[in-house]
Amino acid sequence: MGDIQARPDTGIQELLRAILMRANFVPAVRHVLGWRGVRFSRTHADAWTARIKGQAGVFGIQFTGLGPMAHGVQGELALHYFPAPEEELVEACSLAAAAAVQQADYLQWVREFPSHPGFSQLFRVGGLALSVNLPPSTLVLSLESANRLRSVARDGVRLPRGDREVEIIPPGGRDQDFPAWEVALAFFEVLAASATFNLGEAPALLQDRRFAGSIGAYDSGGAARRIPDPDIWVRRLDLAYGVDAAAVLEASSDGDGGSAVLSRDRWRAGDGSSPWAHRAWWTAHDLERLKGVDRKFLGVDERPALMVLTGFLGAGKTSFLQHFIEYQTQRHRFVAVIQNEIGATGLDGRLVEDNFTVVEMDEGCVCCTLAGNLKSAIAQILSRFQPDTIVVETTGLANPANLLDELVALEELVRFDSVATVVDAANFADCLASTHVAADQVRTADILLVNKADLVAADRLPELERSLRCLNPRAAMIFCRHGDINPGMLFGVDTLTGGDPVPHAGPKPASGASRTTHLQDHIENLKISLPSPVDRARFLEAVEQRMPAGVFRIKGLVEFADRQRPEVFQYVGGRYELSDASPSEGESNFLIVIGRHLDPPALNALFASVLAAEAPRSTQESPQR
Repeated sequence: MGDIQARPDTGIQELLRAILMRANFVPAVRHVLGWRGVRFSRTHADAWTARIKGQAGVFGIQFTGLGPMAHGVQGELALHYFPAPEEELVEACSLAAAAAVQQADYLQWVREFPSHPGFSQLFRVGGLALSVNLPPSTLVLSLESANRLRSVARDGVRLPRGDREVEIIPPGGRDQDFPAWEVALAFFEVLAASATFNLGEAPALLQDRRFAGSIGAYDSGGAARRIPDPDIWVRRLDLAYGVDAAAVLEASSDGDGGSAVLSRDRWRAGDGSSPWAHRAWWTAHDLERLKGVDRKFLGVDERPALMVLTGFLGAGKTSFLQHFIEYQTQRHRFVAVIQNEIGATGLDGRLVEDNFTVVEMDEGCVCCTLAGNLKSAIAQILSRFQPDTIVVETTGLANPANLLDELVALEELVRFDSVATVVDAANFADCLASTHVAADQVRTADILLVNKADLVAADRLPELERSLRCLNPRAAMIFCRHGDINPGMLFGVDTLTGGDPVPHAGPKPASGASRTTHLQDHIENLKISLPSPVDRARFLEAVEQRMPAGVFRIKGLVEFADRQRPEVFQYVGGRYELSDASPSEGESNFLIVIGRHLDPPALNALFASVLAAEAPRSTQESPQR
């Protein structure tokens, strides 16, 4: 916390960012705490949107400035709640807010709510404060909100309906009656539990204060004022961590802001008489143990997937990476990024470091001079976080072929997934003529993302595809623009519990434009159930020699006749891996296949041919490739 006092303008935001990130990087921890997704604003580094368990809508948090504090730093944040359009809470919103919820671009405005202050104010439900007192180190997390946000229309509200006016709100009727405290407290409990988890200790003291409240009243001329109301109160909850919690809370309570205090109570940790005794913020520090058992408990390989992302200079790797990570984040998965640049200072890391873990390796190429440092970079990430995927984004001048041999030494830390190469469709011919690296990047790829396809005439695309196929006949190939594809096409085969795969709808088009190409239209997926154990030798022969060219990716749980437990099978671009699966209650002995122009009868026949005759099972070790 010492750095906060030295850099108060950014320190509080960084502290909150650390609380959010660290609580969300371990799947079991974030699930138990109640997080269902956190997104950092690309346009405002001091704003976040989040979903939590039990709430259908989206919360928005925005840093509003530093507040007064005698011996430390206090950051203040606005807390918003944007209800889902179908949520009953919409009926409790103001007319203006309810109308905004029904707009076609509502969710887009929610995602970038700091850019629309008038819109955001319609959904503000309270305020948060994060305070650090130095010395000694004491942290206070606070919530302030009214029990209800209530407003009345003194002259009523009438709206035109055809050739007449219809009374929507009678004179003196309520325009808004939103249960702000109840909604805000749900978010605060998740946030406070995350603070407890990160600090490794429960709050030392809780303070609960209530103040007299008021309602809003406006007339047809737009004049608005506040009116005291005995049914409305404002409540402030303070959680203090540290040895000097009582003194810090006493100092913060002096004067109580000039408002009429209705009540003030304090409780210490372990006080069973407190009405707050069973809140998660008292016990969340015990979740630290889940870091070690999380993935095994969930029945999956505990190693994160490793993807190598390459492509020549300017091909669009960073754009693709941003789309890829946003897709994963929306599905509650977390991605760690290792980027490298040639030169004294890496630049691309600044574009994503606010959202993701970035380890920049400058002064060289990760595939050449810095290949030996890759293992230490991965170990550094895994010592702090537990990501689902690690992406190594190489410099545009790198030859990824030089890196592949290094991956063997990483098997204990990560599970190699694929090499994805971004190709600049508009300039590939020039790159090919001027350097050998561009060709090697294509040859090494398991997946070819042909970017900027919109800048190439349609009649030239087949020629470009033939050129790429001459260099790499086996890789999956997707044409796209602005680095924007639906990652589920090639990276979304992760169903290991037997649920039906989600159809891939293709990339979401920009407003007023379609991003679908003639190649993307034919990408599909298929679930293949294996009704009995599989003969290992026949299965591997089918994978190595008889796999149809249109198959991009396969993942599943396979029961082999020579093993008691199923194994995870993963295939991409001709490479495959078999690894042990932890015990799981879900279905096993199935494969999910993604590819272009799939032939379901032929694929079902192929895998039916590898089923084993009835035979005793042994515990032979599984091969890997």
